[in-house]
Amino acid sequence: MKLIKSIGFLLCLTVSNYCLANDKDPFHSVQRLFAAMSAFDSNAMKQIVTDDFQLLEVGEIWDIDMLASAIQPNGSTYQRRNYFDLVKLDINNKTAWVSYWNKATYKVEGKLDNTVAWLESAVLKNIDGQWKIQMLHSTRLELDAVPKNVKFIEYAE
Repeated sequence: MKLIKSIGFLLCLTVSNYCLANDKDPFHSVQRLFAAMSAFDSNAMKQIVTDDFQLLEVGEIWDIDMLASAIQPNGSTYQRRNYFDLVKLDINNKTAWVSYWNKATYKVEGKLDNTVAWLESAVLKNIDGQWKIQMLHSTRLELDAVPKNVKFIEYAE
């Protein structure tokens, strides 16, 4: 009887972990991508996107290698902090799309250097229980163009 209970307990743990892995919030993958960018971790960035990832950035089409190259420090070190406000999340089976406000602050040598804002959207696919970003569309905005009701919340890993 103990053996049956033990097997049942292990089975419940396995199923629970599988369900939790499948229930991850797709928006969390978007936040993780920006955290990886802030850490200058191109390997982590590549793990969060699909093989055919596409970024539409200021009228250009980028892949993950172009994005990883663009965020690397060029001579001077800087720190990036990321802030988000979710607009909408829609999940349909193994596909999700999300729209959100994004803001980043940049510090160079410990001093606030710049603050930038965007309105963005992303399409994600659930691959083996993990939400991966397939497409990201970014529209850069002047800070005064961001509506006053947007509530940016910092995300850091």
